[in-house]
Amino acid sequence: MASQPVIRIRATWVVGYQDGDHRLFSPGELVYQGSVVVFVGQNYVGRVDEEIHAVNTLVGPGFIDLDALGDLDTTVLGFDNQPGWTKGRVVAADWQRRDLYSREELNFNKLYAYTQLLLNGITTAVPITSILYRQWAEDIDEYRHAADVAESLGLRAWLGPAFMSGHNVVEAGGQIGMRFDEQRGLAGLEDAERFIEEMAARKVSTLRGFLAPDRIEGCTPGLLAALSETAKRHDVPVRLHCCQSELEVNEIHQRFQGRSSLQVLADFDLLHKKMLLPHGQYLGGKSATRDSITRDIRLLVESQANLVLCPLVSGRHAKYLEQYLPLREAGVTMGLGTDTFPPDMLANMHLGTILSRVVTQNVQAASAADYYRMATLGGAKALGREDLGRLCAGAQADITLISLDEPAMGQIFDPITALVINGNGRDVRGVIIAGEKVVWDRQLVKRQIDLEQLHRQAQRQFERLMATYPERSFQHPPLDKLFAHSFTVNPPT
Repeated sequence: MASQPVIRIRATWVVGYQDGDHRLFSPGELVYQGSVVVFVGQNYVGRVDEEIHAVNTLVGPGFIDLDALGDLDTTVLGFDNQPGWTKGRVVAADWQRRDLYSREELNFNKLYAYTQLLLNGITTAVPITSILYRQWAEDIDEYRHAADVAESLGLRAWLGPAFMSGHNVVEAGGQIGMRFDEQRGLAGLEDAERFIEEMAARKVSTLRGFLAPDRIEGCTPGLLAALSETAKRHDVPVRLHCCQSELEVNEIHQRFQGRSSLQVLADFDLLHKKMLLPHGQYLGGKSATRDSITRDIRLLVESQANLVLCPLVSGRHAKYLEQYLPLREAGVTMGLGTDTFPPDMLANMHLGTILSRVVTQNVQAASAADYYRMATLGGAKALGREDLGRLCAGAQADITLISLDEPAMGQIFDPITALVINGNGRDVRGVIIAGEKVVWDRQLVKRQIDLEQLHRQAQRQFERLMATYPERSFQHPPLDKLFAHSFTVNPPT
């Protein structure tokens, strides 16, 4: 490390970390050498080999996205096209499942999505993709390529193929059913374990493997038991979508003798400090009561499991964390996920603050600072990485430089509040991960990519995927009946 240059960033504002919380320095200095921060504060007197002057800029820790979109986002199709189960969000029972993307298209999706994460200031990602367009779930080769893409771009990532032993279908009569194949789920878990071992052998400091079962209702008891043993064996994070929907809690209630989703996880020893749980919106099980909700919160506290809040996608679907205040007061660790397009963590924080105030009917329930902590410190704690999500001596040099110069930013009375209520991902000017510039002046650094061409290809690929929706949707309506324009479109003359 002694031979590596010492780099100092001087900025109008620097978000340091001191005495257990973020702290603002204005003007501030951030000094790093190699992948590690060596100083945050003012009046650094040591050796400096390179200076970066960040005028009217906030320099802060990189954002941690625990449910990061690694795909072209199909949830946007459901924003105004409801109910989702009639529009392909649950596949028709008579659809012969097949892969609707080619391998090349899947690979492209990773490149497109991971560049978007970086451009929005996300330095640490735990990606997620959809299973809706697949013959079954993800496979190991897809994530071997994902690791290549993440490494080439410089993204810090926890990666792993999703697996499941069952999925929802819309039956011929319109009711929601399930289809199970436990052996496919167990085979997927074996691939996921192999991938974790491959990531360890790869010895890339910014890449790790983790376990990504798709969602709790798609897990059979056999898969949950095997998952528990695998998680203990490898001591890695596990992310399992849980307490997400009424469909889920009803299914779990029926199949697991009236238990709540969190009770089922506790039964299989799957509630622990490495468990990441998006979205936490339906606590207490079916027909939840105050006592059953309190019991579920106690399970989270005692296990130290982590909730992943996804305000953008949750708000779009008219449901948010109604137990936000009791969870916060109980000390449950909460991090953030974007889980949709755009992967704009600033917009995510803004909407999260608003929704928390709305569901609690309390303007003091959540602040910009609370959600900034979730996007940084909360995510780091959930991943068990005290060297991420903060800028202090010894921390990883994962850094965002966010411009405060745009007129749309408005007047700066507090830089964090201004970012959260007026900023967006396009204000991110620079991103440094493990001491390396990966985005600078809004351009990718480690890999030269034509972003406009990337955008055009994503549009073509998205349109091809949309064209497959009639075959997999309930009663197979034509595309124009599935996805309508907001207003009547006049034909060309």
